[in-house]
Amino acid sequence: MMKIKKFNAILLAGLMLTACGKQEVEKPATKEETAPAEAMESMPEGANVVKENLPIDEPETNGEKITKLPNFTSKDQDGKDFTNEDIAKNDATVINLWFTGCSACIDEMDELNDLADELNKEDGVEFLSMCTDVNYDESTKEAFDRIIADKKPTYKTLAVDYEGDMKDYLENIFAYPTTIVVDKNGNIIGDPIEGALIPEEQVAKLKENIKKAVESSKSS
Repeated sequence: MMKIKKFNAILLAGLMLTACGKQEVEKPATKEETAPAEAMESMPEGANVVKENLPIDEPETNGEKITKLPNFTSKDQDGKDFTNEDIAKNDATVINLWFTGCSACIDEMDELNDLADELNKEDGVEFLSMCTDVNYDESTKEAFDRIIADKKPTYKTLAVDYEGDMKDYLENIFAYPTTIVVDKNGNIIGDPIEGALIPEEQVAKLKENIKKAVESSKSS
C-alpha cells in the first residue's frame, strides 16, 4: 500500500509540473488568477494572460461594454499629475496598458519609443502608457522605478491609481499589453489592440483608431 501511495504522489507531482510548464504566463501583483487554457489559446501573440473566465471578444462590467475611459488620477514618471483633463487636450490619446510583471509589455518598450516619437509629432495626438499595478505595494513601485530607469521611455508613463471606476475598468482587461485610443471626450474608439503593438498589422489597426478618434473629436 505504501508503494502505491508513493507512486501516486510522484505521478501527481509530475502532472503538476507539466501543467505549470505549459502555462508560460506571468501575473501582475494585483491579480490572483490566470486564464484557463482555452482562453490562452485565443490570446494574440505577445500577450500575457491575467484574468479568468472573462469573455474573449467583449470585456464587460455589470453586463455593459465599457465605451468610455473612466475618471482616473495618476502621476507620470517625473511625478507630475495627469488626469482626464489632460486627455481632453488632444484629439486622440493612445494609451498602452501594462503591468510590472508583464514580460511582453517590457520587451516592446524600446521599440515603443520610436513609435511614440512618430505619433507624438502629429498635431492633436499623444502616445502614453499606464502602469496598472505600480501602486499595489512597495515591490511594484520598486519594479516600476527599475523598468523606467532601464527602458527610459520618451513618452509619458503614468502610474495610475487603482481605485474607483478605473479599477472596475482595469479588472476587465484580461490580456497585456492592451492599447486603446480615446478621443478628447474620453470615448474609447475602435477595438482594443491586444498583444505587442509593434507588428505592422497592429500599427495599422492603431493608426486607423487614431484617425477615427481625431474625426470623433473634431465632430463633437
